[in-house]
Amino acid sequence: MQTRFSTQQATDHELREYREAGYFVRTGVFGARELALLRAAVEAVHRSVLAEAARTGAAPVERIDDKRYQRLLGSSVKWEWRDAAPEIRSMEPSHHLDARLDALIDDARLWGPAASLLGQASLSLFSDKLNFKRPRGAPFPWHQDTPYWAFDCAHVEQLVSVMIYLDTATRENGCLWVIPRSHAHGRLPCLEDRGVLGRLYTDLDKVDLAPPVALELPAGSLIFFHGDLVHGSRSNRTEQSRRALILTYQPGAQPRWQHDDIRSVEVTSQ
Repeated sequence: MQTRFSTQQATDHELREYREAGYFVRTGVFGARELALLRAAVEAVHRSVLAEAARTGAAPVERIDDKRYQRLLGSSVKWEWRDAAPEIRSMEPSHHLDARLDALIDDARLWGPAASLLGQASLSLFSDKLNFKRPRGAPFPWHQDTPYWAFDCAHVEQLVSVMIYLDTATRENGCLWVIPRSHAHGRLPCLEDRGVLGRLYTDLDKVDLAPPVALELPAGSLIFFHGDLVHGSRSNRTEQSRRALILTYQPGAQPRWQHDDIRSVEVTSQ
């Protein structure tokens, strides 16, 4: 039964699109002033992490398949693939490092459609991720999120993610690409000969899927997507960043992924 939430709930068309294609888009939801504040927040987080990484006694850099990872300020930081690059590729979580990012979790424009998709009157945060995609930033191979989470989550089918473009996204700067309807196939074969990380990437040669679609959208747009939707991105070939935030919601009273605490969402009705 469809629960009545706020005016930000998903429409019947969006619900149908999500079921059939595995995602839907809302264009230009956040305005210029809001985006300026969010960009300032993510850059402040980036500076804080860089300062912590340079601190004597900081956690050591770990390598998986020659890629650099580091645990800093309560976040799992993935560094850019180029060893010489002092830039963060992505980090998870990030909301605890800036009040502006924490407040975003309770924004009805984000949790409203997620609540509709999950059919839940109460929500909590599962995870949040910050992607920087700096100039010359590396691509992210085709993958599904569900295999990544399944090791530590028994309710992966009760998760929905929303990506917020903080910058206008194009093919040139590494916009998100998705394969429509790929979520209907469930968990797909992985790359078995690509090291440890290959097991998290989708082997498209073993499945017959629809052609991929580039989600070129203006800054402030939202993409709601299913955990089994195959998606990825290409390298950033421009001189500007393509930054994005991803929030993943789950039913209420559930602990955050890989954490013991519960970050409840302030769900309000209108």
